[in-house]
Amino acid sequence: MPPPPARSDRAFGWVTSLLAATTSLALLAVVGRVAQIQLRPSEELKAQLAPRVTVKKDLPLRGDITDRRGRVLAATRFAERLIVDPTLVRDIDKTVVSLAPIIGVSAEELGNRLIFAMEENRRREAALLAAGAAASPQGDDGEEDDEFTTAEEGAAPAKPKRIIRYLKLSDHLSSEQATAVRDVIRKDKLRGLSLEKWPVREFVGGVEAGPIVGTIGWLNPANRSGAESRFHTQLSGNPGRVGFVRDGAGNPLWIEAGLVDRAQHGRDLRLSIDLELQRIAGEELTRGVEEADAQGGRIMVIDPITGEVLAMTDVYRDVPGLIDLPTVPKGATLKRGAIVAEGNRLRASRQRYRVIRPDLDENGNVRPPQLARNRCVEDVYEPGSTFKPFVWSVITELGRVKPTDVIDTEGGRWITPTGKPITDVTRAATMTWSEVLINSSNIGMIKGAQKLSPREFHEAVSRFGFGARTSLGLPGESGGLVTPLSRWSVYSHTSVAYGNEIAVTIAQMVRAFSVFARPGELAGTMPRLRLTAHSPADASGVIYRVLPASVATLARDTMRGVAANMENRYAKPPEGGWRYDMFAKSGTARVPAPPFGYLQHQYITSFLAAGPSENPRLIVLVAIDDPGPERVRTRTYFGAATAGPVVRRVMERSLTYLGTPPSPRPDLAAVQSR
Repeated sequence: MPPPPARSDRAFGWVTSLLAATTSLALLAVVGRVAQIQLRPSEELKAQLAPRVTVKKDLPLRGDITDRRGRVLAATRFAERLIVDPTLVRDIDKTVVSLAPIIGVSAEELGNRLIFAMEENRRREAALLAAGAAASPQGDDGEEDDEFTTAEEGAAPAKPKRIIRYLKLSDHLSSEQATAVRDVIRKDKLRGLSLEKWPVREFVGGVEAGPIVGTIGWLNPANRSGAESRFHTQLSGNPGRVGFVRDGAGNPLWIEAGLVDRAQHGRDLRLSIDLELQRIAGEELTRGVEEADAQGGRIMVIDPITGEVLAMTDVYRDVPGLIDLPTVPKGATLKRGAIVAEGNRLRASRQRYRVIRPDLDENGNVRPPQLARNRCVEDVYEPGSTFKPFVWSVITELGRVKPTDVIDTEGGRWITPTGKPITDVTRAATMTWSEVLINSSNIGMIKGAQKLSPREFHEAVSRFGFGARTSLGLPGESGGLVTPLSRWSVYSHTSVAYGNEIAVTIAQMVRAFSVFARPGELAGTMPRLRLTAHSPADASGVIYRVLPASVATLARDTMRGVAANMENRYAKPPEGGWRYDMFAKSGTARVPAPPFGYLQHQYITSFLAAGPSENPRLIVLVAIDDPGPERVRTRTYFGAATAGPVVRRVMERSLTYLGTPPSPRPDLAAVQSR
């Protein structure tokens, strides 16, 4: 038989069993405590149970804007700026003294900003504790809070704000500044400070393209303008997010699974604008405004086939000694006698009044080009005789007057049946209907328009798109002003016939003139204006047919005489003559001064042309705002004299740049054969 177990072996067994039981009880206690913490944690513990996961935005790269040939007009890069978590700052003096000189702000400004944030945090922490809420250790992480304000006395208590954990201390830093800041933070062991990447939009297209490109206004949609606003959705892309887990001290530990969603960058935008054509247009317009001693000017160049806007700009010139026009205070009512008296005073005055307001911001500073008002689409004007081709073509289409019909033009002076005196620049006893357009006879156009009913005339104006915005979709675009049919009078019938009592934009005029400039069966149709470059896959962009092709072609051929008259009198040709033929119409209208009528000696003059006549590739419209008093005195203020030479030079330079073959002229053939 085996010997009985020793006493020591029995003791070891009891100890082992006791230890196992004790360990099991301890484990059960731990499991119970964990279950109790998970199921019924104390109030103090609840505040610490929130997952320490921080989600940061992954910012998308905004799409580039280029011109039609791929030249960059606006692009985005990421720069760095200095941010701080005020709750982690320990030594304000050292932080301010070390960083203020680097980021380019005064030590006082930087110190005050930090102190205000830290004092605000103390107030917010007290408010949170008083409201029975624990101060969030994370606070407003990633979103700046600059509202250092307190509630007004007697106001209802507001919900306590969270602790400020994010504060911007600088604007975008250069690479040298960012490196210096990073070195100082590391060397001086400054807590709570870091560099944050932030997008910077750079406008490299120059001032010429500024109003077209516009600006972005990253945080405020109201500050967007131009193409940046029109195509914001396409350009902006979609932000992503990256989530990471932090330890108790706030340091990142690892990327959280399922919380990585990369940003989708915005799509690039190719505009229809040609930067070289924009430069040509700006140069020649500036020259024309200065030569006319004018207050300003506007120009637009389009492709009549595709509807692409190739160039669009305006010029403001600061003329000394201008007087502001009288205004009617808001809410004031003027008697008819007061309006007539003030109108008579303005008409008799030889003072030169301001007709263009400088584009200033709320602080009285000149706006940068990206925020400037685009007067080609926002400002309206009376087109004067440039409106006559549209009226002439509809009368011709309806067969009310034939091109060879003779009109009694009264020797250039006539009083309408309503008692309104009318004069012509070119005075003749009679003119054919074609000569009425070539010589821009007001009398002949009125007599032709009298053969239309009010409804026919009003519909003729509307079918060319006047009274409605174009398809450009730029912010602030005006639809112009057309007298409603319900208020159309015999005076409207007379005035609209030669381009008065109607207000249009430059964009509306070039769109309507495309009816005469489109080739073949497209003649008589109107395209959609567009700011994006046309591609072969795009549709033709025809809105609808406005005129029969034959009538549009007839009007085009008739207007070739207008261009020839202007060139013979006002546009000095280069050596060898002009390379390109064109057809055109000039216009001159007095500056309106509502509600007092018109200024007697101040005008808006314009010239509208397409070329080459045999196969138009461009339409150019120039409007000159208020040619100077010397031009008026010498009677060289008309559209053909002021705007015509500008259009002629822009047309010649632009078609040459585009490589367009010269018009087939005998004189050009002789020059080229030598």
